[in-house]
Amino acid sequence: MHPHLGVRRRLGLQVLFDFTDIVDAIDFASRHGFAVLELNLGNIVFGGQLARKRERRRIRAAARQSGVRLAAHALEGSSFFIPSRPALRAAVTDLKRLADQGAEAGIDRVVFHLGFEMYYSVNGRPAFPHEVFPDYYEDAVGSALAELKRYASGRTRLCIENVGGFRFEFVHRILDRLLGGSLGLCLDVGHVNTLGHRKRAELAFFRRHARHILHSHLHDNHGGHDEHLVLGRGSIDFLPWFRMLARTRALISFEVRPKEAALECLDYYRRRIEPRL
Repeated sequence: MHPHLGVRRRLGLQVLFDFTDIVDAIDFASRHGFAVLELNLGNIVFGGQLARKRERRRIRAAARQSGVRLAAHALEGSSFFIPSRPALRAAVTDLKRLADQGAEAGIDRVVFHLGFEMYYSVNGRPAFPHEVFPDYYEDAVGSALAELKRYASGRTRLCIENVGGFRFEFVHRILDRLLGGSLGLCLDVGHVNTLGHRKRAELAFFRRHARHILHSHLHDNHGGHDEHLVLGRGSIDFLPWFRMLARTRALISFEVRPKEAALECLDYYRRRIEPRL
């Protein structure tokens, strides 16, 4: 198979506030030539639909009929780095619930953030709790991710996105040990571009774990912050990224808003990327 054919069959969009019915979003994706639809659960209506069994069945049927593969982006805000076992249990429980709903709704991938950690200023410099209590954090976060991996097996594939505490060294040690099967990675290309001199280290991690990249977010920026621009409006050269992703199993979402911006990204891909893959 030519690389561009493999990519085209895994290319889609993320939707947030454009729709009040997931089935309508599936129809939009199908009509405009997208093979993948990622549902951002920051849309409260989407979460309400997935909570109802009848709606989950309707969503699964619509996706099957259209041939559109489904992914979901879990709610942001939870953190695996709050030094509280009950708080961590709440994050794990919420992801388990989404894995159950996703299995019935036909959702192939669930993308989630590990969250951020508070730091404290000590003599003018930041101090992170995980640096003071490394054993607690390595055990707590590692145990939570191992539990989620076991639970997701046979239900969906969980994809950890490169944001926040994902970049802590102890998290990389845990992922080196746990990645595989139902636990994989979401490579957000826009996030990598904002890292400056740290970009090389993050890219090396993803290259080392290329077989575990199960999802990807594409959006552009100018390197300073996370702008979520249409492809071609920032400073990212996307051709090397597409060539890398062509060698993975990742579902690929244009993470731009509103939905018309995703149509511009698809046009950019067809004109500027696909002929060169």
